[in-house]
Amino acid sequence: MTRNDSIEPFRLGAFRTLVVALAGAAVLCANAPALARTKAKPDAASAADKKNDAKKSAGKPEQLGSYGDWGAYAATGKDKTCYALGSPKERQPKAKVKDTQAFIFISTRPGEGVRNEVAINLGYATKDGGAAVADVDDDKFELVTKGVNAWVKNPAKEREFVEALKGGAKLLVKASSAKGTATVDSYSLKGLSDALARVAQECK
Repeated sequence: MTRNDSIEPFRLGAFRTLVVALAGAAVLCANAPALARTKAKPDAASAADKKNDAKKSAGKPEQLGSYGDWGAYAATGKDKTCYALGSPKERQPKAKVKDTQAFIFISTRPGEGVRNEVAINLGYATKDGGAAVADVDDDKFELVTKGVNAWVKNPAKEREFVEALKGGAKLLVKASSAKGTATVDSYSLKGLSDALARVAQECK
C-alpha cells in the first residue's frame, strides 16, 4: 500500500518497552513504537526483518527530563534513539476509548539521519490508508492511518508540522477506528519545544 498516489509507501513500526512520563509526576510503563520510514511496503516485511528490528531496539530507555506535559527520552541499542513522548489530556468519546492508551512519539535517530519523525499511536485498530487530521491551533495537517498508528500524509510537510507543534498550545488528533467510530484526542503542547531541544542535544 502506498501514500500520495503511489509516490511513497507507509512506514513500518516495531514495538519496544518505554517508560512514559505523564503530566505532573506520574510515571507508567507502556509500549511505544520505534517507528521508521522504509522503502518497502508494510506487508513486505518478513518475520526475520521484524526480529532484527526488535534486536536493534533492545536498549533500555532513560528519561532525560520532564518538560510540562512532555518527556524526553533516550535509548541506546545498536543505534541510539532519542524521542519526545506525550499523551492526550482528554479522549473522546470516553465510552469508546476508556480502555485504550494513545501517545505521540517524535523520534530522532542520528545513525539513520532521521530528525523529528512523528508517529501518533491511536490505541485502536484503524482502516489502513484511512484519513485523519491533526489540528494545531486551527492549522490542519492531513494524516494517514495504518494499524494503530497515524503519520503525516505528506512527508514533505513533517518539518512544518513539527514547527507548528513547537509553537502551538493545543493539538487535536481526529481519526476513526476500523469500525467507523470517530475519535478526538486533545494534547497539550506545553513543554514540547523544550523536550525536543533536549532530544536534539542528546542525539546530535
